[in-house]
Formats: sequence, structure tokens, C-alpha cells
Amino acid sequence: MRSMGLWIQGARPKTLPLAISPVVAASMAMWPTVFEGVWGGSYLHRPCPVIGGRPSFDPNGDYGQCLTSPGWYAAVTLLCVGVALFLQIAANFANDYADGVRGTDDARGGEESATGKPQRLTASGLIPAKHVLAAAGVSAALACVWGLAIAVLTGHWWFIALGLVCLAAGWYYVGGRHPYGYHGWGEVSVFVFFGLVTTCGTSYALSDEVPFLVVWTAVALGLIAVGVLCVNNLRDIDDDAAHGKRTWMVRLGRERGTAFSSAMPIAAVAMLALAYMSRNPLIRVAWMAADPMCGMTGDGRTVCTGVSWIDIVLAAASTAMLVVAIVLCIRLRGGLRGRRYRSALPMASMLSPALALGFGFLYLMGA
Repeated sequence: MRSMGLWIQGARPKTLPLAISPVVAASMAMWPTVFEGVWGGSYLHRPCPVIGGRPSFDPNGDYGQCLTSPGWYAAVTLLCVGVALFLQIAANFANDYADGVRGTDDARGGEESATGKPQRLTASGLIPAKHVLAAAGVSAALACVWGLAIAVLTGHWWFIALGLVCLAAGWYYVGGRHPYGYHGWGEVSVFVFFGLVTTCGTSYALSDEVPFLVVWTAVALGLIAVGVLCVNNLRDIDDDAAHGKRTWMVRLGRERGTAFSSAMPIAAVAMLALAYMSRNPLIRVAWMAADPMCGMTGDGRTVCTGVSWIDIVLAAASTAMLVVAIVLCIRLRGGLRGRRYRSALPMASMLSPALALGFGFLYLMGA
């Protein structure tokens, strides 16, 4: 039972929202685009092929771009979730193995109640290092299988090359002879891969486009990913410095590192707040209720379209997510200032799905 608990811990469930959130945000943002047709927006369009993605746009054709089926959209979305999850798990196991064999995690071999830090698989010695490495390999292989399925369904074969880059980035973060995570590039990596690549890649897989709203969301989620890593590294700042791991927190020092770790989530939440204010969902719903759109039918009757219950739900949900994000950000800042890293890390991780849902609800309103 204890070994099973350590295996689950090795996957680090608290960090898995970082992998899922960009996929959730991108899929919610693309939902209206996909179901209305990327180019024409007519439900009379012919259905897209299941395999190979959308055909090129024919301006002389009668139907224009084809319409993506809901089943295809759901399948690709789930496959993107699977790739992100398995890559995250593979990276976690690889990091556990590499840091363990290097001795960086020597202080994390005991119980968390004694060390104040989550127990690591390799450093604890309760799971053989080769088994941890094998778990990383299996997770990476599963990510490859799901990624290959995405390439087959979308017809974007260059996704395979992108997947190989992601695998290499996960391994060489702390693995290999010259791990870039030991030289201050880990923060840049998580911004690129957990923010830009995952979010924009999902968007392109679903709709063959990456609109500005997706890029805006990707940047915000990337900042959250950087913040989570910084909180984690701030907790381990002494051990990292002793073993030559020059993270941003080691370079900045505890005081300035605390300020920087707080600034990343604040900037991300500010981006959600700006998106919220630009759309004013509650004001928009109230305006539609007070001044419904009216028109004349063919037989001379006046028909008015009031606010729909879907818009009410989305406006309330986006507002709730903004409030949740602000509360999490405040509690995270308090935890960092009090050096309560054990409670601060979950706050930072939960900011990712809160922001993803907040952006997603706003974009589903079609504002």
C-alpha cells in the first residue's frame, strides 16, 4: 500500500492541472468555431473526413470548408488531454529519477511530515531507480501513441516532430549530462510547453487556426506554470543551491524570489480580469434582458429575443471563476510571505484550471 502511494505521489497529482488546463481552455475557446465551421459557418457544409483532417479550402466549391463533426472534435480533444497528461507524468518520473541519482533530492528521502517536502521515489529508496525510469518510459510511450492518433485524425504530421521536441524537453530538463533545468532555463521551458505549445497546439489540432484569444490564454496559463515551478523551487532553494541547480529562485534569492513567485500569478489573473472587463458578461446579460432584440416575421408579427439561460449561466460561471482566481491569488501570496510552501503550492496549481475555465466561459459566450 505504501509503494502504491509513492507511485501516485510520483505522478504528482497537484501538478497535473497544469497539463489539462491549456487543453480545456483551448477546446472551450474553439467550440463555437468548430461547430459553426471554420470558414463558412453553415450547417449545410459537407462533413469533414474522419481521418486526415480538413481538405484545403476551395473558393470555387459549392460548400466551401467542411464541417467538423462533434464526435471528431470530442475524440481529438480527449486525445490532446491524454497526450498532455502522459507527458506531464513522464516528465515527473524522469525528474524524480534524474534528481534522485544526482543526489539533489537527498533531503527528500524521508517522510513529508519530517522533511516538510513531498517524499520522492528514487531518493526514498523504496522504489528502485530503474523502475522509476521505466515508469517514465511507459508514460512517454503512451503519450506518443495518443499523439500519433492526433496526427492521423488531423492530418498534421508535423505534430510528431513537435511531440519529439516535447519528450526531449521533458528529459533534458534535469536529465542528461547538461540538464538545462540546472542552468536557469526550466522556467522558460514550462512557459513555452505548458503555456504556448499545449494551448495553441490544441487549438490548431481542433480548428486549423490559433486566434488571438487563444494566444492570450496561452500566455496567462504559461505565467501560472512559471509561478508553480517558482513556488516549488522556492521551497527547495537551499537544496538546489547546495547541488548546483541554478534555478531562478537560487539566482534571485529567497526575498526577491518570493516577490517574483507572487507576481506571476497576479499577472495571469490580471489578464483574465482584462478579458472579463472587455466583455462585461453580467452587464451584457442585463442589457439583453432590459433591451431584447425585436424583429418582424413574415406574417407581420413582432418577435423579441430575450436573454438565454445559457448566457446567464456562462456570465455567472465566468464571474465565479474570476472571483475564485482572485481568492486563490491572495491566499497564495499570503502563503509565500509566510513561507508556507506546502499550502502555497496547491493554491498555485489550482489557479491553472480556474483561469482556464474563466477564459473558456467568456469565450463560449461568443463575445
